Amino acid sequence: MKKIVHITNDLQRLGGVQRLLVDLMTLQNDDFKFEVILTRGKNEYVDELKALGVEVFHKNDLGFLGVIKRLNAADLVHTHLYPSIYIAYFTNTPTVVTEHNPHYRRRDLSFVKTLESIIYKKFKKIICISEGVKTKFLESIRASSSKAYVINNGVNLERFSQTAKTLSADAKVINIGMVGRFAPQKDIKTLIKLMTLLDERFVLNLAGDGELRSEYEVYALSIGVNNKVKFLGQVNDIPTFLNSLDIYIQSSHWEGFGIAVVEAMAAGLPSFATNVKGLNNVVVEQGLFEVGDAHTLADKINVLVDDANYYNEQSVAALKKAASFSIKNTAIEHTKIYKSVLNNV
Repeated sequence: MKKIVHITNDLQRLGGVQRLLVDLMTLQNDDFKFEVILTRGKNEYVDELKALGVEVFHKNDLGFLGVIKRLNAADLVHTHLYPSIYIAYFTNTPTVVTEHNPHYRRRDLSFVKTLESIIYKKFKKIICISEGVKTKFLESIRASSSKAYVINNGVNLERFSQTAKTLSADAKVINIGMVGRFAPQKDIKTLIKLMTLLDERFVLNLAGDGELRSEYEVYALSIGVNNKVKFLGQVNDIPTFLNSLDIYIQSSHWEGFGIAVVEAMAAGLPSFATNVKGLNNVVVEQGLFEVGDAHTLADKINVLVDDANYYNEQSVAALKKAASFSIKNTAIEHTKIYKSVLNNV
């Protein structure tokens, strides 16, 4: 059985990249032997990966040369994110790379673009998680378009209820939620502002943590909505969290692909997202709003909750949309890429 090593930053539970890797390895475990090397953070999927027989190593324990030694012992390397892509450049093993975001701030620097244009020549295949990511990547990095493939991210739909939801017109509490890091990309501040535009029935539930949490807590207090916003910290049981909601919102400035939104839709939640690449091909058209436009979003939410039939229709539409992003399809396409590279070595 061929051995594939994933090298990435961490395996934290709130990350979309991390969830994708664990789901892929679960579905591909009969075809390949997997190993994971982490360059920075920790492994929060210990139990799942141990059950799969997947060993996880840390760069801090191995050292740079130890990492390269393990990569060289593999049949294929699959690298994700910075700095893993730089480290993978030094292996002799055939390597594929996944582009997970349409924008990386480091590529605003011309010398980084030049450097990465050199690095990416080494990689056999470049997997982009959406058409938007592929377009932005080819605009930024001088790479052969023939090496770039789109494989949409997928979700293990069976983890979620896949059941349509209803909402009574006289509901006393309406729970809105979002899953994500408290970082500038996610624009959680717009969701907090949104609470000033919605009546007292609405509660915002934020599952996540990060560098801006304290700033957002102060902001919620300063605009008088701290009693309508729940900062839940890291939530490990995402399906249960989603089941507690009535509406999901993804307010990001950008996304490579909206895994969190697909998960919400698989839980039957009518979902809203910003009209940006990586999200606008995931959410139904009625659910889109422009970045930072809390007023339009508030109007859309009020229309949704004031009509029980319309709410149920949007829940059914969300389920139908989510069904097109099954992780099973994503795994099949990754296996094709892996076998293509391995058969041409």
